Amino acid sequence: MSNNNMDVSRFDSMPTETTLINWLQDLKKHRFRQLIWLQGEADWCCTTALRWLERLQQLQDRPLTGCWVQAVSEAGDAPDLPAGMELLPASRGRHRLGSEQQVLVLDAFTGLHPDALGALSGTLQAGGVLLLLTPLDWSLVPDPDYRRLAHWPHTTEHLSCHFLQRCEQLLLAADVPRWHQLQGQLGNWHLPPATEIHQPMSWPLGAVSADQAALVQQLLSWVWQKPSVPVVVTANRGRGKSGALGLVLRALVLHEPQKNLLLTAPSRDAAEAVFARLQDLPSGLIERIRFMAPDALLQERPAADLLLVDEAAALPVPVLQKLLQHYPRSVFATTQQGYEGNGRGFALRFTRHLDQQAPGWLSLTLQEPLRWAPDDPLEPLINRLLLLDAEVTDPDPALLSELQIHWLDRQSLLADESLLGQVFGLLVLAHYRTTPDDFRQLLDAPGVHLACAWQGKVPVGLVLIQEEGGFDTELAEAIFMGQRRPQGHLLAQSLTFHAGVVQAAQLHWWRVQRILVHPLLQGQGVGQQLLDFVQQQAQQKKEVDLLGSSFGVTDSLLGFWQQAGYLPVRVGITRDQASGEHTLQVVLALTTAGQQLQRALQQRFAETLLDLLPIALQQLPAPLVAELLHPLLSICEPLNDQDQRDLYAYSQGHRPLILIRTALKRWLLLQLQQSPQQQGLHPWIQLLLQHHSEATLQQQLGIKGKKELDRQLRGQLRALLQ
Repeated sequence: MSNNNMDVSRFDSMPTETTLINWLQDLKKHRFRQLIWLQGEADWCCTTALRWLERLQQLQDRPLTGCWVQAVSEAGDAPDLPAGMELLPASRGRHRLGSEQQVLVLDAFTGLHPDALGALSGTLQAGGVLLLLTPLDWSLVPDPDYRRLAHWPHTTEHLSCHFLQRCEQLLLAADVPRWHQLQGQLGNWHLPPATEIHQPMSWPLGAVSADQAALVQQLLSWVWQKPSVPVVVTANRGRGKSGALGLVLRALVLHEPQKNLLLTAPSRDAAEAVFARLQDLPSGLIERIRFMAPDALLQERPAADLLLVDEAAALPVPVLQKLLQHYPRSVFATTQQGYEGNGRGFALRFTRHLDQQAPGWLSLTLQEPLRWAPDDPLEPLINRLLLLDAEVTDPDPALLSELQIHWLDRQSLLADESLLGQVFGLLVLAHYRTTPDDFRQLLDAPGVHLACAWQGKVPVGLVLIQEEGGFDTELAEAIFMGQRRPQGHLLAQSLTFHAGVVQAAQLHWWRVQRILVHPLLQGQGVGQQLLDFVQQQAQQKKEVDLLGSSFGVTDSLLGFWQQAGYLPVRVGITRDQASGEHTLQVVLALTTAGQQLQRALQQRFAETLLDLLPIALQQLPAPLVAELLHPLLSICEPLNDQDQRDLYAYSQGHRPLILIRTALKRWLLLQLQQSPQQQGLHPWIQLLLQHHSEATLQQQLGIKGKKELDRQLRGQLRALLQ
């Protein structure tokens, strides 16, 4: 071997043990990570990868740590893995965020899962190897994981493979190390010179770098000063952000065990790197740190001296705003770029709110990578493959009147890498849940249409449309009965099964899957212009019966869709764990058949909503309940003489609440029909329609005691009656 190159004498042979050991030692010394591409038949790739694992195992005394990743398990055999290696379904890739692996094997014969590639590549430690196993004609062979894109009636064989073609082209252009079944060693196996040889050092507070130690000290100083403003910590992947939060918690429970400490994140698994810094503490101390999912945290609102929010950009901004409202002493930590979140969009939207509500908030960052060298070759390669580092050009708000909207076809995106980056970067920037899977869907999913709002050559707004519906009578009936659940068609199938209207599956829909506007132009009508464009285009098609959408409902989002003419027809009975919101489904009829279906859905919604409020929708915010009920209460029973006497007597303090609930409910529905915006109605909605207990109402209103609650309710009713 010379200059870190590996040479072999036979095309199908492995490098000699000495050659491989030297190369891997150089990789580790440089703190680099490397993708190695194995191309061939499935059996050959699997056998070759297992031989690599054997050699890697020979280099160390303890078992390897790593994952053999399969997207569709039935599309491949389960290999006989060495100790320490785990056979991992790609769908569970995100659950490894925060862990560290020495080796990853991505078996693309079972499908390439973009989210898993993005998540797991960030767990590969310095000196680690990512083995990518693919067919020789990779992009020409149907990918088993594409079945997630194959909405009925499509099959994987009929889908385009633009995403895989782009991956192939980029890997070849990057000249990554390859092992080819027919041609042997290809690509560039030479390791670039390292800018710095890492020398392990000891840092204070348990940190593993000077950068992380400084951040931990800054956060502890902030806590001990008892601040009234929050902190935002931003960093790229692999910089030790989550570990720093764990070290802060560790110091606090050791030195101030009386503090109540809260931690939240999109999932418990997403906070694993935080808890990894606490593992050796006594269980009694660890129990002082309470992890709660965002929805549970906002519902229960336990008292806390400090709240830490990890992966904040993966949570909707309204959730972050509520957390800040209830816990002003908070640390919001997030990834600036990459799979775990969309840091720049987070910065533009949430920090704007911080400037208004918490002026003087503190911004901290981490720059130095911990898991790999600053010039590691794998990080920029994965970023390029999945567009994790896509940049967006900021628009000029002064030129808002010069917007143009038109369709954007896939061929134009594929032909212009810069445009592709701008478009997907906008998706990442303006929507909190954009992932690499969405990138593949953008390029290859069937029945997808993309409209773009442009300011000159800069995309500033996008709307992503998914075709749905068109099921035959037999299949629509089977969906209604819960006997069939074909792939895709979220809105059409949900309204058929949950709302119970079979025609929802039979008619043809355009579902607005995503609509987003650059944060600098939000609230200025761009979104409404995009919806108007979609409606005009759909009406010209003739065969589209309805437009619709499904989203986590908030006051502002409901108003946005109502302004565009969409009508609410269903509220989901469960709450999204990440957003804490109930799903709302809205429709806009375009044809006569669509109008008949819309009326049927509205009628069903009117019949069921009042029954669901005290059972499954108790936590739906009262202002939303008022807005949803308002258009449904077309005919309300008027108050009779006895009702009016009861209401007057209660307001004057002469009759108990329990005896006039019927009159109060009838009065409340009339008020909601006439003027739903009255804030004074909200406690009555919670009490009479959502059946909140009096104790819950006391807590929400900040009232102590039943007598005080009764006095306030009587006073509110008296004022409203006047």
